[in-house]
Amino acid sequence: MIYTIPYLILLLFLFYLSMHYEQTEDKDTQSKIILFCFAVMLVFFGFRGFIFDDWQIYYTLFQKCSFENVWYNVYTYKNSQWTCEPGFTFLMATCKSIFDNYYFFNFVCTAISTALLFNFFKQQKFDNFPFATILYLCFGGIIMSTNLMRNTIAIMIFINAIKYIDERKPVQFFLLCILAITFHLSALMYLPTYFFLHKRINKWIFVGIFLLGNYIFLTHTSIFLKIMSIFIGTDSGRLSDMLKAYTSGTMDVASGISIGYLERLFSCFLVFCYYDKLVEVRKNNAIFINSFIIYFVLTFYFSEFKEASLRMSYLFIFSYWILWRDIIKCYSIENNRRLFVGFLFLYCMLKMIGHTDVITSQYDNVLFGAKSYEERLYIHNRYGEQ
Repeated sequence: MIYTIPYLILLLFLFYLSMHYEQTEDKDTQSKIILFCFAVMLVFFGFRGFIFDDWQIYYTLFQKCSFENVWYNVYTYKNSQWTCEPGFTFLMATCKSIFDNYYFFNFVCTAISTALLFNFFKQQKFDNFPFATILYLCFGGIIMSTNLMRNTIAIMIFINAIKYIDERKPVQFFLLCILAITFHLSALMYLPTYFFLHKRINKWIFVGIFLLGNYIFLTHTSIFLKIMSIFIGTDSGRLSDMLKAYTSGTMDVASGISIGYLERLFSCFLVFCYYDKLVEVRKNNAIFINSFIIYFVLTFYFSEFKEASLRMSYLFIFSYWILWRDIIKCYSIENNRRLFVGFLFLYCMLKMIGHTDVITSQYDNVLFGAKSYEERLYIHNRYGEQ
């Protein structure tokens, strides 16, 4: 529990800022709160030490990377255990050529992703930036701001391209998607969304997708493997062996009744109940409802691959940040809104505890003294798997 304290303090402080933001109507004061919220995020995550897990990969990549042979690095990492796309490698090499320090590179990545996040909030006319930041952190953001450096920048680029789906501007949209792909290859999934993400579907289709997804998830039905078996057949060749090796033993870990499952169940129920109101509250909410459906499909339909399902679903987790805030607006009685906000914040606290109650999340900040790479590596290897 002690490891969660800095993260809970961050949430409580953001909640205080959100209350102050709600209570004031002065635009200048609200602008100052937004800037202060941005600064808090930048200091907390931009100057973080070696927390959570993926810093081991990025620190090693940073040490090997150089601007002189940046394209050689792209080719080398593409064919090694760790993939490093050209956009991210170029950013890494540029940062290293300016200041050869991993913490500086970490700060630049955080500044880019946080700036893109806040610009997305501005684009979508989010009426309370601190509260939006709380939703971001508790629904995927704490992992995105610490572990998923490449993925996060790619996701942030895409969510800033969403307005071009609504405005039907394909050139701008696809250029931003291509840029996102240079940071993480999974952003390829964003390319086809231009053609359907803005279209409103019948909410009863949503119910059918939901029911089938729950059946697949709870019965451990292997959809992907059955589809692949049609193309591979019963041949015991290399492709078949690789597929079996990659997918063996993952279904039992990925599926089952949990708090996360109940959360998604409850989220689907609320989205269905307030489907029509959500579309009224925000004119482009069909985009975020459809994104939520894709998130649900990636989580439930492909639960046989725990890690792949988790990573891919993060591509559309941004739907939570918008829909949960808009669901609050669907309550017509002010007291009910307050009760729901209180419930949501308490749940966010519980989620934060669940994410950070491990020794590898022990918070470090270079401004106040952080453990060295060797110290954190020892702690991670010694206690991280327990």
